[in-house]
Amino acid sequence: MHCHQSCSKEQRIWLPVSNGDLVPHPWCIKCGAIKNISDDKAKRIGYWINVMAEIAEYFKISKVQQRLAIKELESYDGFEDTYAMTFSAQKKIFAEILKKYFGLSEMTIESFIR
Repeated sequence: MHCHQSCSKEQRIWLPVSNGDLVPHPWCIKCGAIKNISDDKAKRIGYWINVMAEIAEYFKISKVQQRLAIKELESYDGFEDTYAMTFSAQKKIFAEILKKYFGLSEMTIESFIR
């Protein structure tokens, strides 16, 4: 992941938001990613590791399983990109990875996410 550099105010792209209005969105002049300006903001990896630790403690998940899940989270391209990623997209990715390594249902995993 690189350090995004937003375009100038004059270069912003007008795109619709959740209520249907058009709003100018900044975009990265290095990679072209459009900045997420919604309330559905992505979280840093530490947030997700803390949630995982809470789940692992509650269900007595081994350190090996936790480490494998963390490695996959860290390797997921763009997961920690708070510029272009959304919280809801992160939540889906996180749940899929934990289902794979912890063997828990998506509903159980999501009950720990605040």
